[in-house]
Amino acid sequence: MNKKLLIIIGVLVIVVVGIGGYIVGNHSPNEPTKTEKASKSNKSEKSSESISTSSVASSSNDVISTSDAEDQLNNGQSIDGKTVDVELFDVINASELGQNLQAGKHLNFYPSTQQYSLKAGDHVKFKISEVKSELGSWLIKGDVIK
Repeated sequence: MNKKLLIIIGVLVIVVVGIGGYIVGNHSPNEPTKTEKASKSNKSEKSSESISTSSVASSSNDVISTSDAEDQLNNGQSIDGKTVDVELFDVINASELGQNLQAGKHLNFYPSTQQYSLKAGDHVKFKISEVKSELGSWLIKGDVIK
């Protein structure tokens, strides 16, 4: 084989491995797979009456504590759209991902807009828009509700 062909094969292998790594790395553990989505839709069709009554009850209980939020996340449940009552342990204004509101060992809240008046010990309500697990910690994006 000539040298040009080996170089082309090497470049193609690197590209394929890079694309595979990108696809695997961008899969969120909180995103349901196609099978989970299908099973959820089948369950919702079977119990439409119970959903309508439970949705009224759950809308009044959308504010959860940080310990409940962490338990739900660790059990594979989604907390997107929920509001969490957060007691701030630490506030880092210039982290790599923006302002980091730390609440516990593994919960990191990243508000969409900088909250300059916050300090450790404050309580805030945080409306969650996206949750991602990274290196054993939860990276939670959303908005601080006043």
